[in-house]
Amino acid sequence: MSTEILTPAEALDLWLTVPRLPISKRERRILDAAENFTIPFQGLMPPGGDFDLHVTSWGNVSHPLVLLVHGWGGHRAQLVGFVKPLTAASFRAVSFDAPAHGDLPGTRASGYQIAEAMHAVVDKAGMPYAVIAHSLGTMSVTVALADWLNVQKLVFFGPMRRLEDTLVPFLKMNHLPVEMAADLKAATEARFGADVWANTSLDLILPKIATPAVIFHDRDDDTTPYISGVAVARAWPSARLITTHGLGHRGALKDPGVIRQVVDFISTQT
Repeated sequence: MSTEILTPAEALDLWLTVPRLPISKRERRILDAAENFTIPFQGLMPPGGDFDLHVTSWGNVSHPLVLLVHGWGGHRAQLVGFVKPLTAASFRAVSFDAPAHGDLPGTRASGYQIAEAMHAVVDKAGMPYAVIAHSLGTMSVTVALADWLNVQKLVFFGPMRRLEDTLVPFLKMNHLPVEMAADLKAATEARFGADVWANTSLDLILPKIATPAVIFHDRDDDTTPYISGVAVARAWPSARLITTHGLGHRGALKDPGVIRQVVDFISTQT
């Protein structure tokens, strides 16, 4: 299908298509050494689906739960760098593959659907004490916070300010005319509802969330601009921005110094 002749609905399907990152052999060994289980999932939000979610758990089930939420194209092993420090600090860590990510079937997903899958995981594993989320995962967590999620600590990496901010960059990246943005917006609203933009605007929702939070954003993030994290932090009174340098969009997830700061923040009583 040529991107030059895409209809708005086809462009939306392309926007929802997941660019999967592979699970490395090392990450696979870490997953295999943990407790793995599946949860039946029937997606009600587009693009829907009927399949089993893949979930991995580390640590004592009686310890406070920290939910790890990967980003767009990622997988449940993407945040494994936090596992040993968290379990050493007497936390349990749980991670899952979002729909159409990791080991799951499908090619398309949405932030709404990922939030729905997160709800299914929490129903099984329990309400988390804290959530660590990356990139688009921060948007799905925000959708959940506005509805049902209630945690004591939040850690966001590379958050986007608003889903709407990604429209024009998506069109440019796929060599589609930027004049198509209005039609793509309309197609998105037709599929997800007219309130989709308000419901995916972190700078509008998070000011209502009083949970202590830390936002990490790298100056050299070439996926989600640094100014996006700055805007979210400025709008969110209970959040603190920590700026990193030279780590890009995903490097902070493996940086020992950053991981130590995260675990210290989650461990500290407020």
